[in-house]
Amino acid sequence: MIEVVDSAVERGVFEGHIANAVLNLVNFGVIVVDGQGCTYAANDLAWGYVARGDGLAEKSGLLAAESESETEALRSRIAGAVHQGRSGAMQIHRSRTAKPLVLLIEPLSAGDGAFRCALITVREVGRTSPRLAERARMMFSFSPAEAEIVSRVAQGREPAEIAAERHVSINTLRVQMASAMIKVGVHRQAELVSVISSADILE
Repeated sequence: MIEVVDSAVERGVFEGHIANAVLNLVNFGVIVVDGQGCTYAANDLAWGYVARGDGLAEKSGLLAAESESETEALRSRIAGAVHQGRSGAMQIHRSRTAKPLVLLIEPLSAGDGAFRCALITVREVGRTSPRLAERARMMFSFSPAEAEIVSRVAQGREPAEIAAERHVSINTLRVQMASAMIKVGVHRQAELVSVISSADILE
């Protein structure tokens, strides 16, 4: 559960505040809604999806998906977060692209135990920052090859596909992946992807 200090939540509460600048640096969408799905605030990335009707939209002033069934599911999860404090997650399909949006829906509490609104994070499946390889290299002292491979794996690319693109054998790629895992301190590819993905927050 996420807590906010101020219990007075109004439309545009983040406007003119440094929080806006910070939220616009992250590489995923952020939307704050009330229990009905009325949008209080959104960062630029999230609002871009809504304004274009790209998976998400506003219908009658409420946050909606492209399909009626997904809109119902979204509103149900929002209500569950705001009225019962339940976290939720779902995929939203988009007619403009094959890549769906993944939404995480968290209750926001004012600190008095009552839930006022929900925080929705929006991420496109497979979307990563264009600077992920550079950031990973700085954070974990990867070689350029390791950083590039790890960033592609974090995008959901298959090792065989990456090896072919880089014109190296699959064994060479596995050695480079193993070296990257040692530097990060993990033992499996899934753990490596999890760490790198969690580092991929800023644009």
